[in-house]
Amino acid sequence: MSFNGVPVTAAVPTGAPRSDGGWDLALALVGTAQDRRDEVDAFLARHHFAPHDEVARAKDSQARWTIEKDGRVVVTFLAADGVAHVALPGEEGVRRWAALALATGGTLAVWLLPEMSGMGPEDISRRITPGGGEWWRLSVGFVPA
Repeated sequence: MSFNGVPVTAAVPTGAPRSDGGWDLALALVGTAQDRRDEVDAFLARHHFAPHDEVARAKDSQARWTIEKDGRVVVTFLAADGVAHVALPGEEGVRRWAALALATGGTLAVWLLPEMSGMGPEDISRRITPGGGEWWRLSVGFVPA
């Protein structure tokens, strides 16, 4: 996994069930106490993340995701002052997650969860549940490589 200009510790491919029975596929960007909060806040503002209780629409975002020819999944965040990205390796689990995202419409949620003490699925699940703490989201559209 590689990060360029994204002030978090980890990126975790995940998702959450919707009330209609479908799934929202997401990339959880997990921040810890080691990540500088001023850099996280600047990243959130620069890329127009919405608080978790507001609507985040792909058309409001300058972020896109793609599947590279080598199988890596890359999420790119564009801004007037530069480009940031997260690249996930082309491992089988990542490929399946990306295929499911494409099969469900191609829009991917990016969740930024600052100041987490753990990075596992249970930690992420606890944070995104009502009353679980601060998190932000951004909708990201697919662009073919």
